[in-house]
Amino acid sequence: MKELNRIFFKGLILLLPIGLTFYFLFWVSASLEALFGSVVQLAVGEALYIPGTGIVLTVLLVFLVGLLAHNYFTNQLFRWFTGKLEQFPLIKVIYNPLRDLMALLPNREQGQSGQKVVLVDLQGVQVMGLVTREGLAEIAEPGLVSVYVPFSYMLGGMTVLVPADKVRKVDVPVDQAIKLSVTAWIKKREKED
Repeated sequence: MKELNRIFFKGLILLLPIGLTFYFLFWVSASLEALFGSVVQLAVGEALYIPGTGIVLTVLLVFLVGLLAHNYFTNQLFRWFTGKLEQFPLIKVIYNPLRDLMALLPNREQGQSGQKVVLVDLQGVQVMGLVTREGLAEIAEPGLVSVYVPFSYMLGGMTVLVPADKVRKVDVPVDQAIKLSVTAWIKKREKED
């Protein structure tokens, strides 16, 4: 019986990440297809509609926006538009935090996101996080830094305000640090080419 359990869990450990990955990709694809596919279907008619056009259209739209953002004049137009979004009462509550969250992601153009990966000493426990701000003018406590600490295996984390001398910079890329934190450091070290 013990051997059967071990074989079952070995199969589960192998199949679960594969199954969840494909389920997530299927869900994203179906959502994108539902979003833009119906628009394409209305435009060209049901007879000429090819399934998957919504996904292709989404990828092209994202690429086109990125291309336009590369241009100085259209980039200024995007800045003006996003500045207006930041002023609408209901929209800014949703848009501003999402925009700030996207700043955590590494920018391939600049190499990093601007955040520093650090270890924070919390009463003898070392916690890895990202410095999100230094010099917090909103509170009258000089020398504090804001560090975002992601939680393992969930979306979310906590922000701690700690003295700058309790923070030690580590030489780890931001995307790797987030991946390690989110997976609770379970992932084995990848072989270097």
